[in-house]
Order: sequence, then C-alpha cells, then structure tokens
Amino acid sequence: MRRRSFVSGSILVAAGVPLLTGCRGGAGLGDDGGGVSGGGTGSAAASPAPAGFQELDGHLLGHHLVVRVSPVVRVSDAVTALVVELIRAADDAAAADVQSSESGSDDGDDAVYANTSLGRPPMGPGADGVRLVDPAGAGRVWTAGSASGGNLKLRPGETVSSTVVFAPVDLDEVTVLVPQTGFVRVRVIDRDAADDAGVSPEALGKADKIIQDEDGPGDRAAVVPLERYTRALDDSVGTRTTDRTIAVTLSSDVTFESDSYNLTGKADAQLQTVASQLARYPDGGGLDIVGHTDDVADDAHNQTLSENRAGAVKDRLAQLADLGKWQVTTTGKGESEPAVKDTTDEARAANRRVVITLTPTSGTQTSTATPSAAGTPADSSGSGLPEPKGPVADGPDGVTVNGPDNKGQLTITLPQVVRTGGLLLGQLTVTTGPGPDTTLTAWLTDRAQAFASSRGENGGISAGGMSNGLTLLADGQRVYPADYLPPDSTWHHPMTEMYTYESLKEGATTTICVAWPDTRQDTLTLDHPPAKNSNQYAFRLTDIPVTES
Repeated sequence: MRRRSFVSGSILVAAGVPLLTGCRGGAGLGDDGGGVSGGGTGSAAASPAPAGFQELDGHLLGHHLVVRVSPVVRVSDAVTALVVELIRAADDAAAADVQSSESGSDDGDDAVYANTSLGRPPMGPGADGVRLVDPAGAGRVWTAGSASGGNLKLRPGETVSSTVVFAPVDLDEVTVLVPQTGFVRVRVIDRDAADDAGVSPEALGKADKIIQDEDGPGDRAAVVPLERYTRALDDSVGTRTTDRTIAVTLSSDVTFESDSYNLTGKADAQLQTVASQLARYPDGGGLDIVGHTDDVADDAHNQTLSENRAGAVKDRLAQLADLGKWQVTTTGKGESEPAVKDTTDEARAANRRVVITLTPTSGTQTSTATPSAAGTPADSSGSGLPEPKGPVADGPDGVTVNGPDNKGQLTITLPQVVRTGGLLLGQLTVTTGPGPDTTLTAWLTDRAQAFASSRGENGGISAGGMSNGLTLLADGQRVYPADYLPPDSTWHHPMTEMYTYESLKEGATTTICVAWPDTRQDTLTLDHPPAKNSNQYAFRLTDIPVTES
C-alpha cells in the first residue's frame, strides 16, 4: 500500500513557516509568507497580504493537494470572486489506498473528487464550501453563492480550479477558510488589477457566467455575523452571543425544584452568570425573561408554571444585579415552544428551561471573546478543569484515541493556535492508525447531538459530518466553534469542517480547520466530550500555545 509523506508541524515551525496557513513559500507569497492576520481595514497586521496567489498545503481526506488561493476580486458592484486552484501531487497515494472504496471509475483512472471536502454539504459544486471571514470586532462571514468546477475531479499530477462567487466585500483584506487546508489572509482587489495578480480572464469569465445564470452571486451568498455559543461544564447554562443580543438558557432541572417555581440551592450559580453579563453593560437595555416547560401535565398548568418560573428568576436576579437601567419583561410560554420537538426524557429535559435575553442599548461587546462568569479575565492556568473522559496529551505532541473495541484509531495534534481579531484559528492534523478503516466523524463531531448543531437545531444529513465537537475549556465553560446562521438555513453552521464522512485506511492524514471565539487565554485546552452515556471517542489536548497574528 502506497502512502504519501507530509511535513510535520514541528518541522514547519522550525523552518519559520506560518503553520496555520500551511504556506509552502511558493510564488506570490511575499516576504511575510502570507500568515494569518486580521482581515479588516485598519487591522494591526504587520504587513499587507501578498498581492498574488498564495500556495497552501492541503490534506483533504487523506490526499495531498497543493491549494492556491487568489485575491478576492471585485467582479462587479454586486459580486466578488476568488479562484481556488488544486494541484494533486504526482506521487499522491492512490484513491484505493486511502479510501475504503476507490473514488475513481472502474477503468482505474484513480480520481479524487475534491468537492466532497471543499463543497458545501450536501455535495455542493466546486469549492462553494470556502468561506471569507472578517475576524475584527464581533466577526462576520461571507458564504459562497455558487462555484464553478463541478466535482473537481483530479488524477495524480493534474490541476483543476474553481471560481467561487460571493457578495461584495467591504474590506481591503479578508481571511479565507479553505476546508481541510487552512486559513489564509488575502487582498481584496479591483477587477482591473486581477491580471497583475495572476487571476486569468478565463477564471473571471466563469464568475461572469455564474452572475448571468444566477442573476447575481446566487441565493446562498450572504454576509452574516459570527456568533458565540458556550455551555456550562455541567450543562446547566448555555449562552448564545450575537452582535446585538446575549441569550442565556437556564436548565429548569437545575434552577427549580420539580414541578415548582421554588429556586434550588444551585440557582444562584446559574443566575450569577446572567448578573455578570448585566454588569458589563452599565447603560442597560432590554431584558426579556421567558419560561418554558415540557409537555407533561395539561396546558393550563404548564402555562402558569412557566409564568411563575420567569417571575421567580426576575425577583432573584433583581437581588443579584442592578436592574435599574434595564427594561424587564417576563413571559411564560408553557409547552408551546419546545426547544426539541420530541417526547424522550432528554428532549423534555431540554424543553424545561428559562431563556434570558439581554439586548444592550449600546450593542454587545465588539469582540467574540468569552466573558468569564465573574466578569474577570478567563483563567489560563488550566486549573479547575473537569476530569478528562479519555486520553490526554499536550497539543503539540498529539493524542492517540482508539475507537470502541480498538476498532479504528486517530492521532490528533494541534501545535498552536493563532489569535486574529476576535477569533482563535486552529489547524489540527489527524492521522489514521492501524486497524480497520476509520471514519473521522465520530472523533470530531458533537457526540451529544445527532444530525444537529451543537445548539440542538436539526440539520439533517448536511449536519452529520461536522467537526463541531472540538471545544475549548475556559473558565467553567465549554466554548464551541464560532458559528453563523445562513439565511437559507434553520440551523447554525460552525466555522470548521462540514464533511468528514469518508472511511479512510491506515496512514491517511487530514487537516481539520477550526475557528473559535477568543477565550483570552495564553494557552488552551481542547476537549472532545463523549456522548452522555459513553466515554467513547473522548480526548483532550492541553497546553496549546496561542500566538498573535
């Protein structure tokens, strides 16, 4: 069985190459190597992004590809585009040696279909899974409207390209997330500068055709804010932060006695999380407290219980925080708005909740940084972490995690994370070990959810192969990858890999990209929690250094 070789993270760092971007030092990189930095106008980047294509090392589901990324070109007033060029190594392992079933046709043409990794699930065209990120402030993401290139079929030594179309970009530079490749900062240029930057008229002609066919960048093209989702380590509190609101969800099973609105002894710890949030916004704003119940008992009983629980939370919160500048409303929804539409014990527990939404007059803080529960900088010492449920190792050294009954094995490393704007950008290296063929998803997805976002939103098959279970532990919270809500979706998409379903043979290496909200730590702890009833696939990486872009 033929295996490809790759350069380890330690060698890249020693050579002075910005590990996160996977830059190879090829043409168009410029003196700074094209490392990741803030993407907005007026960013504190040490130097501008290179003017031309930047060359990255891609490891897409076990295959070795060189990925070249162009600047973002203003094709018209309403459309921008970039070009992703893929070059498969001549000595890349055969598809049959990497994947459980050969990707190519029966005639042995040894083809790899790169849109599996680079396309937006399920099986988008070309590289339409590429996203543009503005990490400044609260953060924004541009999703692609469409892309050329079809299935991006590649034989060894071949080159294919995809022109990816987006809505207008109002920045001079932007950070690009190329799935299973890395993050790279690129310039945003006018069309008349495209030729000098190496972007061919043919590539722009593909953008023009997309515009003509779609009457614009496409229905899926959008610019949406990045959001932050965290949960208390005991799952008693979940927090969602957007650019306008902070929504804190309290588990009623922790907050209240059973079938009662009497607060438990643990309620104050939950409400202190809300009080610390209120203290961050002295100008006040709107404060909406909504009680919800499960569907046990009759509607009238549940309605009254939900109203009383909302009132009890308001009364106690008024004792813990100054509500003088907050316009407070309380509402009960009874069982009418379940978080999860099911009758299982788990679903009913999720539906028993109180949601507290803050809408600060001045907007939320212009950072995706996770606030500590006490309103102080997060502890970076690693103290107070919960006991690990699986193997533990330092991030740069990597951890080896066996599947159940030793069926499948992965070695996962994260040498460093780069802070840029309000985000932490990480690039994990995942390599399959001995044993049966291995599907990566179980080691990477949120094991508490099935075909759903980490918030529990049903995403169907499109949400089944995500890497959204790679969380950071910070100050008593589990910090999930930054996410966003596309206008054509009912569930939040994470800023990480959307597809890791392929079953891979021993020795295959894949790159996993993740963007987390900044936790304000100097070193990080990454934790992949298990499912509630099993410790399978759990692991932890510690002492991951954070470098500044």
